[in-house]
Amino acid sequence: MPELRDRTTSSTPVIDVRGLVVDFPLASATVRAVDDLSLTVGAGHRIAVVGESGSGKSTLAFAILGLLEPPGKVVAGSIDADGLDLVRASEEELRRVRGGRISMVFQDALGSLNPVMTIGRQVIEAIRLHDEVSKDEARERAVALLGEVGVPAPRTRLGQYPHEFSGGMRQRVMIAMALSSNPALLIADEPTTALDVTTQAGVMDLLVRLSEERGMAVMLITHDLGIVAGFAEEVLVMYAGAPVEYGLADDIFGRPGHPYTQALMEAVPRITDRRAQRLRSIPGTLPPAGAILTGCRFRPRCQVSQGRAECATIRPAFDIADPSARAACHFEDEARALAAAQAELPPAVEPPVSEAERGVLLAVDGLVKTYASRGGGRFAKRRLRAVDTVSFAIRAGESLGLVGESGSGKSTVARALLGLAERDAGAVTFEGEPLNVRRGPHRGRLQMVFQDPGDSLNPLMSVEQIVAEPLTLLEHKRTRRYGGRVTELLDLVGLAPEHRTRRPVQLSGGQRQRVAIARALSTDPALVVCDEAVSSLDVSVRAQILNLLMDLQRRLGLSYLFISHDLSVVRHVCDRVAVMYGGRFVEVADADRIFTAPQHPYTIALLSAVPVPDPGEERRRSRIHLVGELPDLTQPMEGCIFRSRCWKPPELAARVEPPLVERVPGHLSACHEPENVA
Repeated sequence: MPELRDRTTSSTPVIDVRGLVVDFPLASATVRAVDDLSLTVGAGHRIAVVGESGSGKSTLAFAILGLLEPPGKVVAGSIDADGLDLVRASEEELRRVRGGRISMVFQDALGSLNPVMTIGRQVIEAIRLHDEVSKDEARERAVALLGEVGVPAPRTRLGQYPHEFSGGMRQRVMIAMALSSNPALLIADEPTTALDVTTQAGVMDLLVRLSEERGMAVMLITHDLGIVAGFAEEVLVMYAGAPVEYGLADDIFGRPGHPYTQALMEAVPRITDRRAQRLRSIPGTLPPAGAILTGCRFRPRCQVSQGRAECATIRPAFDIADPSARAACHFEDEARALAAAQAELPPAVEPPVSEAERGVLLAVDGLVKTYASRGGGRFAKRRLRAVDTVSFAIRAGESLGLVGESGSGKSTVARALLGLAERDAGAVTFEGEPLNVRRGPHRGRLQMVFQDPGDSLNPLMSVEQIVAEPLTLLEHKRTRRYGGRVTELLDLVGLAPEHRTRRPVQLSGGQRQRVAIARALSTDPALVVCDEAVSSLDVSVRAQILNLLMDLQRRLGLSYLFISHDLSVVRHVCDRVAVMYGGRFVEVADADRIFTAPQHPYTIALLSAVPVPDPGEERRRSRIHLVGELPDLTQPMEGCIFRSRCWKPPELAARVEPPLVERVPGHLSACHEPENVA
């Protein structure tokens, strides 16, 4: 990452926001989504806007682009773009700016691309929308754009459809479409949320490169502070619709002045930390929508403001245009001193539990799962080997992390264990007996927490019905028979009795995930599979859920199979880690060994791609960029499955598959020339 520019350096403003206020008038109250926000983005600068869901980040972006959904409207302020006030501009003027001078990349590339149109047609359409060129010229520009954003064989891939692209490649297509009008400002709204760590690193490196080469300003909207550290020159922190801190990234990360910014930093698990008992989370929640706020809006969740009259009655503010401004806090120096004192406290670490004290709960031997796949001709059928002869064990009370890129087979392993996908081969024993999740003593002993509680919870059912449903299915009794059990489970996951009558839409994201956990615990499971269970949550809510999972493990003796692409979270939660690539295990070891002395090149590359919430460290560290084609899992494979992307000598790897062997006690890896074995 290049040296950061001083925020006082003069730069032609691409966008100048002054006193912006956005309201959503509803039947019961008016929700103020953005409250008196001012911001200037200079040409070629990179700024990150961070904060929890509901802080107003995306509303700011939509207001700039004139895309606010009714009843949302700008009620005060101005948004100047090249002398045009976008708040008062006509729809025709907005169309010229939107997608022209200012473009946007949305979070869900698959949802943003038309599934029945080829990639080429969509990129060409974006080019011709803003520039009067022929189809042939637009096609050549589309090829050039796709090549610029790193899509391999761009001319060939013009004729493919979105479902034929990986998640990272779809996001690159979205960036290419946004670049088609050569914008002065690119707004990227959570562009990497659903991507694995290596793909995320590639997309963020691309945005930095494009910003520097094109002199293009980029506004990144995210809750991931790790990628902010490696990307942004300046950071704006928002809370409950208002700006609370703004400055250079080095200052924000090194000496945050607002208690909210400090709390966000403390809630981030770091890959460099040892496995700690608890993350520091932010107590409470954002103010309810429509609440009338007086004084400091962060006061109910702040340690510094308790008992302070100024915080209760006077709203702290600062002028972003003032280079000496730091944070909207009455007691900034005291807040910084408290944060420094808390940072000096060593994290509490769990006492080690030896393997001898843990009996084997689940044992998997030679698991194979294949799927039918078309290819090689119109009617040709092949088998895709999603999981290829995988063996592992999970002990009682242990957390096993399963990591790897999208498509490596992680979720397929989970689905095969839970009976959601039939195994092609392999033996699975649970509590010493062959596993049968559909009948017999194992019913209910394995449960799963999915990634998105919004999708996994029935929106038409109450919380009580959702939590009791596994019991009603297991014992064929009515929901009302389990009222006491539901109350007990809600208390266990930190929800109040009044939540039992609510429906998922009436809950926050963190509350919905707590309901999903309560549902999973209803049948007294011994093993809970967490499939990206915290990846869609804000950093502060994620800390609360991770703390909850670890508390439940200690209290109930649970075992976890923890599937995630966030290696910092895996580092914090898991005792052991298994690394998957192309349906196979390439490395298995305890967490400390994996993260401090990895042996397999793929693991080393994954770790190098993990963002660290420290701008200085991000600038110093080197990253391994994986190049080459992913293996075709429908074809017989000879040699090492990773050889097409590996930097080690290819001769032996091309002929002989490396076995998964133990070169260091307790540490298995599948590499002919492993690292860190001395």
